[in-house]
Amino acid sequence: MSVPSFASAPSARSLWNRAWSLSPTLAVATGVMILGALLTTLGLLLDPRHLVGEPVWLKPTKFYLSLAAYNATLLYFFSFLSERRRLVRLSGHVLAAAGTIEMVAITLQAARGVRSHFNVVTPFDAAIFSIMGIAITVLWVTMIVLAIALLRSQLADRPLAAALRIGFIAAVIGMGLGYFMTTPKPAQLEAMKAGQQVLESGSHTFGAPDGGPGLPLVGWSTVAGDMRPAHFLGLHAMQLLPILAAVLARRRHLSETQRLAAVRATGVAYVGVTLVLAVQALRGVPIVHWDAVGLTTLALVALASLTTAAATLLRRQPDAAPAV
Repeated sequence: MSVPSFASAPSARSLWNRAWSLSPTLAVATGVMILGALLTTLGLLLDPRHLVGEPVWLKPTKFYLSLAAYNATLLYFFSFLSERRRLVRLSGHVLAAAGTIEMVAITLQAARGVRSHFNVVTPFDAAIFSIMGIAITVLWVTMIVLAIALLRSQLADRPLAAALRIGFIAAVIGMGLGYFMTTPKPAQLEAMKAGQQVLESGSHTFGAPDGGPGLPLVGWSTVAGDMRPAHFLGLHAMQLLPILAAVLARRRHLSETQRLAAVRATGVAYVGVTLVLAVQALRGVPIVHWDAVGLTTLALVALASLTTAAATLLRRQPDAAPAV
């Protein structure tokens, strides 16, 4: 299969035409997410309300931006599955619908001044949270199907193929980590069993309530375990690893095998750090504090990354002829 060239920057019109040819539904959804990000940014400037220690429109803005990047990246990935047009079209419909449902729910709850995630204060809030959970589950399953299709596709550029595949797998893992946040915490389960009213089901943090001290802008907890760093890192492997492959492709002094080794080693490190951050969160350890267990696991990830690079370099593989 041919690989899109990184040699020249395409125009906005050509990008839109390409996106439209791959999935009109997902292309429109991407535009909607960009518009939503602009409108909620305006809300940040005009609406002084705060929720759980941050501006009420900050979360929708972050989600709109994230989904815009996510949809655009999926459209790029679709270009490597052009022989599976039915799968691409159907996946585009499903992913666009799931993302739109998620953002409608988040925006509606922000406008009401209440939390979208974990909120079960009223039957309406609980229904919104459940709908969001269903939408994300459908999106996640679709991602798994696409990951399998990508693994089975024949890609001529080995470093880019590795970046696409590892990036997609890391994104599936990162999205799956979200289920640790939506699972009710032990204290919440006990309250449910006792017949008490529960205001929240699940949380971002482990070992402390949501809304405590956190890092600027992102709000990741600095006093308890927080699953959001691992969730965020995993999801954005889809963008970062292909960018790395593109940057390495411009280094003409590197052979294809050397570039492949760099991509694979970085991918192993990326997935490893994502999992380490997830384990740290489950242990109740904040991202700004690292104990002996955390540092040891990071060292093991570094060792696995170096071993991957060495194994790739030592394996004798003839470099592919340059694409024409």
